[in-house]
Parts: sequence; structure tokens; C-alpha cells
Amino acid sequence: MANDRIELFVGLIESIDAPGAVEECRRLLSVDERIRADRFMFERHRRQYIFAHAMLRLALSQIASNVAPSDWSFAAGRYGRPFVAAPVTSSALHFSLSHADGCVACVVSRHESVGVDVETVSRRVAPLSTALRFFAPEEIETLRALPEPAATERFFDYWTLKEAYLKARGFGLNLPLDAFAMQVSHEAIEISFKPDIADDPDGWRFSLCSPSPSHRLAIADGSRADGGLPISRNAWPLREAAE
Repeated sequence: MANDRIELFVGLIESIDAPGAVEECRRLLSVDERIRADRFMFERHRRQYIFAHAMLRLALSQIASNVAPSDWSFAAGRYGRPFVAAPVTSSALHFSLSHADGCVACVVSRHESVGVDVETVSRRVAPLSTALRFFAPEEIETLRALPEPAATERFFDYWTLKEAYLKARGFGLNLPLDAFAMQVSHEAIEISFKPDIADDPDGWRFSLCSPSPSHRLAIADGSRADGGLPISRNAWPLREAAE
């Protein structure tokens, strides 16, 4: 992995959930991860969790090839953000993990300020009523001016970008979603902050993509102010584990 690149890994559950795949992936997890997986009430959520956390382990080992996928251990920071606790690698690896119904995704970087979020795009969402509860005034006004289905699409742009930013900052939900606003156009994706938020909008780079017609994915990168890091998209890294 080059030091100037973000590695994005994406997998669609319907294409990877072959017979025996979930069992092979479960073997890669720690005891604690297996316990958490078994607590899910619904089978689809359990399988999604297993695939996501196995994906992260193989993604890390694809970059640090001297570490077996099952050998990674993780801890959580002040606001619950997970990080690699062991083993120590020649240069630190940072990651962000996300999963939604039918899709798992993670990013790995040498830089800490990176985040990813993937959401299932649902036409049943009422974008304006949800935005009124959570979003910044500028975003609400943009949504008001858009017809359907463009309003729903922009809503999920905002939602994933905001979640990716919070993950990159390591804040979880400790920073309100209306404390910052996203501006999305064909030319650029930008962020602005309330005056009391100590952050530089010029220090962030954002990307949006759709892993499938049913999913929206966003990446936030605050590692450099001069354009950010190039992003390499990788296919599901668990082919050998799933076969």
C-alpha cells in the first residue's frame, strides 16, 4: 500500500454469500466478535456483521501481508472509534468500517482522519421530515427546492457524507449533525461549519459512489489540505475465504 492512497473495499452480500462463506469468515473473527455476532436477533444482521468484520481483517492483511487475518486485535477510543491495537506494524494502519442491508465496506489508510459510510437507499424515507430533525438549515433548504426522486437521492448524499465525516473525526454522534453542512454539486463536495466548530473546511476531501442501485457510499478524508488522497477501489477481498 502506497502511503498516499486510501484503499476502499466493498462487498455486496448477494454476490459473496456462497454456501459455507459465512462459516469460513466467522473463523477469522475474535471470540468477542463471535459473541457479538451471535447476539443479533435476525440472521441477516448476524451474517452482515460477520462478513463486515471478516472483510476488515482480510483488507488489513492484504496491506500488511505478514499479519494473518485472525491475528488483528482492536480497541476503542474515547468516543467508541475502533483502532488497531495489535500487532504493531511498520507504519500505523487506520480504518473505518460500515455496513448496511446488503452491503459491507471499509477503508484503510496510513492516515487517521478517514471515514466511510454506506447506507441502503430507501424510497420510503421522508427526506424533508427527517432533515428537519437532524440537518443544517442550508441542507434543508436545498432539499425543499428539489423534486422527487432528486430530494431522496440528495438526502442520502448528505446522510452518508455526514456520517463519514463524523467517523473520520472519531466523534461518533457526539457532534450534532446540524453543526456542519454539506454542499454537493457536479464540480465539488464541500463542508462548512458553525462558528463554534474548530475545523478547517479546506482540509477535507469527500467522495460519493453507488456500489449498487440500492446503496450510497461516502468517504471523508481529512489527511491533507492539498486535494486529499487518491482512492483505490478493491473488490471483495474474501474470495479465498469464501471458496
